[in-house]
Amino acid sequence: MDAIHGGTSAHRGGSGQSGTSRIKAGLKNKLVWTMLGVGALPLILAMILSYLQGTKSLQGVIGASFKALAYETSTKIDLLIEGEVARNIRHATHPVIKSAVQNFNQVLRALNPTARKKNIQEQERAWVADSSRSIMGTEASRVLQSFQQSKTPLDFATRALYVTDAFGILRASVNDFPDFLHAGKPAREKTFHGGKDFVHVGPITFDEKTQSFLMTFAFPILDEEEKTIGVLHHVFDTKEFFSSYIEPITFGETGHVMLIDARGMVLDCPILPTGFVLPDPVLVKRVTGKNPDWVKTMGDGHGGEELSIIGFSPLEQTRKWIAGSEGKTWYTFAWQASDELFAPTQKLFAWISMAGVVSILLIGGMGSLAAKKIVQPIRKLQKAAERIGKGEKVEALEIKTGDELEALANEVNLMNALLQKSFSGLENQVLEKTEEVLYLKEYTDSILRSVPDAVVIFDPNLKIEYVNGAFESVARETADRLHGQSLTDLRLESAPAWKVLQEVLLNFHGEVAPISSRNLGGKTMQCYTAQDPLAPKESPPLQSMKQTVKLGGRVFAFQIFDIVIHDGRGKRLGLLLRDVTEDVELHDQLAMAEKLSGLGTLTAGIAHELNNPLASIMGFTEAILAEKDPDKIQKYADKVFARSKHMSAIILNMSGYMRSAMTANETEVNLNERIDAAVDIAILTSYNDDIKLDKKYSALPLIKAKPEEIQQIFVNLLTNAVQAMEGKGELAISTEKKNGNVLVKIIDTGPGIPKEYLSKIYDPFFTTKEQGKGTGLGLNIVHQLVLKYGGKINVATREGEGTTFSLTFPTSAKHGAD
Repeated sequence: MDAIHGGTSAHRGGSGQSGTSRIKAGLKNKLVWTMLGVGALPLILAMILSYLQGTKSLQGVIGASFKALAYETSTKIDLLIEGEVARNIRHATHPVIKSAVQNFNQVLRALNPTARKKNIQEQERAWVADSSRSIMGTEASRVLQSFQQSKTPLDFATRALYVTDAFGILRASVNDFPDFLHAGKPAREKTFHGGKDFVHVGPITFDEKTQSFLMTFAFPILDEEEKTIGVLHHVFDTKEFFSSYIEPITFGETGHVMLIDARGMVLDCPILPTGFVLPDPVLVKRVTGKNPDWVKTMGDGHGGEELSIIGFSPLEQTRKWIAGSEGKTWYTFAWQASDELFAPTQKLFAWISMAGVVSILLIGGMGSLAAKKIVQPIRKLQKAAERIGKGEKVEALEIKTGDELEALANEVNLMNALLQKSFSGLENQVLEKTEEVLYLKEYTDSILRSVPDAVVIFDPNLKIEYVNGAFESVARETADRLHGQSLTDLRLESAPAWKVLQEVLLNFHGEVAPISSRNLGGKTMQCYTAQDPLAPKESPPLQSMKQTVKLGGRVFAFQIFDIVIHDGRGKRLGLLLRDVTEDVELHDQLAMAEKLSGLGTLTAGIAHELNNPLASIMGFTEAILAEKDPDKIQKYADKVFARSKHMSAIILNMSGYMRSAMTANETEVNLNERIDAAVDIAILTSYNDDIKLDKKYSALPLIKAKPEEIQQIFVNLLTNAVQAMEGKGELAISTEKKNGNVLVKIIDTGPGIPKEYLSKIYDPFFTTKEQGKGTGLGLNIVHQLVLKYGGKINVATREGEGTTFSLTFPTSAKHGAD
């Protein structure tokens, strides 16, 4: 009794310690977290709002600065281009250039078209052949060369400066860069026909000769009547034209200004090469607006995908000239790398985060001190409750806080006094209950060991928890050896059969679901459906326990059942094994008896079937003996051979049907072939050929079974159909694959089965035939064989119209294994 009491006390003590630990940690943490929530959350929220507002304002300032920088740069470039345009317009009015162009125009206009064309071709050949380029030595060319003597940055950017006449022919040039003929080229045509104020600022193009991107300015050369008589062309290297004005504009380590066109092609940039097209069309669209502005965008055009702030501005004055030349507007583009651009924002975030952490730590420390003051009296109550749980004598608590804690202490003191009184009678009750539990366990174990069937109980992990004596005999192992093992962990005899049982257990384990819940000891327990494996069944043994295995040369029918135990560990399963070897042997004997019972009728049918081909064989044999012609002899011999094959097939089919299935092994069976063999046998019993057959076979997968048993299923069904129709009527047979199974339908046009007989047709020895014409075992054997191979059989009938039997077989049946 002392031992029992001590164990109980120890259990209570352990529970108390665990609960105390949880409560101490929980109450103090709740107080600290409450103070943190009240003090820290508003502070954090304010810091986040301040950071977001500061970031937004800072981005606005940066964006405005970039916009102003882009606008200032665009204005500077506009002024640069305006100055260069004005300078070239002055060059186009030089009297020497005008005079030279007028003279060339007059000479060519004086010629007829044919002579003019020939003259132009000769001049072109001379230009190509003349390595000294005589055109560059003319007075007009020297004037053009004098324009380049100032050596400004734009003079260094010049790649060509030349003049063409009214026919687009080169008349003066500072070098040999230009082509001789320019008639039809966009720059010359638009400028010559554009009017006196037209200025051509052409698109940026890549030149193969210089391997660089060039841009062309073109200006009309006017006579005294302000009519265009020629064109002044000025070609610049794009990079060199803009670089001295754009690339010096930098800020920070990465900030700079670049020049792009509306397509996103770079005209000048300190980082990106001229001619590079920005790959992001969304970015290009956002930075090529009509008016100066700034945008926030993902991606910077320089390979980065981070958030960027970009200022941009179109070249307003240059845009007018470019639009007239059908080119793309130019834009300045102010940009800085994201890591450098947002460094102040990140620094602001770091300072705000540091201030927030320090504030939270201060609030947490103060909260911890306050919680300690509150929790100390509660800890005294916990320690007293722990000692009470252990059964120790506890002095009255003295807590003077003047609040609910003091009232709680008084209640604990009262509870302690009552428990001390009740503990005195508890020990005897515990001893009585323990003896009762031991008796029930011994009683239950005695019952299970007395059961002749083998019983094994599995825990939630499908490990063996209990076996009775009958199972020890089947497994040929002791209970101690089997305990804690799965069926496949043990190296038992007939290993494949044990593996089949383990797989069935796994499948059943996944299908069992709780049907209800109940509360025991403050815990919710799941209750699973309970079945009594020893309860009597209405159906025969082989029919109620449909699955069998072969263990140690004996056949066992098995059944899985689930067990309700309210211990919270999960569902348990039980396995019942019943030795049905004698039942199986009796079943096979009955099947053979069923075959033999119809042997007389079948023999008469065979004799009738063999008589006709035998008479033919005799007739053809007599003809062969009397015939001298070799060809006719061969023809008669072929007919004798054909009739003999027909007789052989009848005899072979009959011998297969009469073979016992007891000694046969399971093989891969083609249902269509077995049905055809069964049809031949069933038709023999009708003595006539008045049955109309309608066979609709589909290609079927093979099933694993004994061919003789599968054939007997269909012989019995087809024979019943033939006899029901009295040898006359229609018999339809169809096969198909459906939902992974094989479906067979047999439909006859007999009188049908009365409704009152439908529930009895599978019962053994039940028959509606006259005495001596049926044993009453046919459909019983069919039913058991179908179930044996995991199949199903259904019957539908209408009196006076016929009967339909539907049989379903799995394509991979699981049944007994050695």
